[in-house]
Amino acid sequence: MSAKSNKRGAQAPLLGSKIKLNIEKLAIGGAGVARHEGMVVFVPQAAPNEEILAEVTLVKKNFVEAKLVEVLKPSPFRREPPCPVANVCGGCNWQHINEDEQRRQKEKLVLETIQKFNRGVEFEYLPIKESPRSLRYRNRIQPKFKNNHFGFFARNSHDVVEIEDCLITEETLTAKFPEVKAWVQAKKSKDLQRLEMYISEEGPVRYGLITDEDDGIGFSQINRFQNEDLIQTALAWAGEENYDQVFDLYAGAGNFTFPLAQKYPTSQVIGVELNPKLVEKAKSKIQDKKVKYFLSDVESYMRRASIGNQDLVLLDPPRAGASELIMRTLAAAKPKKIIYISCHPVSLARDLNWFFAWSQKLGTRMKLARVQAFEMFPQTDHVETIAELRVDS
Repeated sequence: MSAKSNKRGAQAPLLGSKIKLNIEKLAIGGAGVARHEGMVVFVPQAAPNEEILAEVTLVKKNFVEAKLVEVLKPSPFRREPPCPVANVCGGCNWQHINEDEQRRQKEKLVLETIQKFNRGVEFEYLPIKESPRSLRYRNRIQPKFKNNHFGFFARNSHDVVEIEDCLITEETLTAKFPEVKAWVQAKKSKDLQRLEMYISEEGPVRYGLITDEDDGIGFSQINRFQNEDLIQTALAWAGEENYDQVFDLYAGAGNFTFPLAQKYPTSQVIGVELNPKLVEKAKSKIQDKKVKYFLSDVESYMRRASIGNQDLVLLDPPRAGASELIMRTLAAAKPKKIIYISCHPVSLARDLNWFFAWSQKLGTRMKLARVQAFEMFPQTDHVETIAELRVDS
């Protein structure tokens, strides 16, 4: 390992070599994790507790990437993927692992990531919530079309894998695949066509092209079967307190806003969302003057927000998480309770770290009361997490 690195950081004797590895666990991003000569090695499509032969594709200062060549001793958790194209399609990276182990790995990932960023912070960690469906749960997808192929991008490629079905997608959507393929074929474009298909709230399937001017319908919870449980958990954790104001940051079309307004009828409920389509959709549903919606990015809104110590804040940011300014503002505001919904453990852990660092500087006393992972995206490495922050009494 003392060889000189090339410009990409790769060390010539190791790069391209084949090495035997024992996979210890799975990492955020989905790859298996092993160790070789003191280096951490990431291997996609590996499974925990198995012995493999892998070819090294990249060597950096602190880690190695490799591709799976052969499974020498299969993991007890490995299975034949239910989908025939799972090994080439970029959509599902954990179909080769049984569902029980998928959940166990996600539960472990969330806990380890929060602890890594927030050493010494104690909290109650509840068991992961299983999804009512492990297949046929997606109500929104973004297929691609090019060279007469309709499907999804291949893993680590912009080649389109031809599909006739998608096992993680609701059958109401997949039944429309022939119609959508014929519709996009008729456009006779040689360019890559990016599409969005979704089941509307009214019931019918809707579809269209995603363009530079139109990025689709925006964020919404794609697993409606698990979403209801997530909403009920957020409401339960918000508690029976009386709040002066309830803030729903990154509110989307009101997934949490309207249930919160129903639970706290005497509170002023404020939704903040940047996507104009989602704001328009939410405003069309407002029937109570106590519910207000603002079209704004959350950071800009927080600069002028008046959050008090008798308020509830719920935030549900995208994968990138919030920002240090947002977490600092929340720490300074000292709301009675904060419910943080996250779709990426690293951004959640980082944001909590910012929050506690600023709480300490500002002398505010809040604690991380409890955390729970939700299996929102079976067959993939993605995981939803809910965390409750409250005044430390």
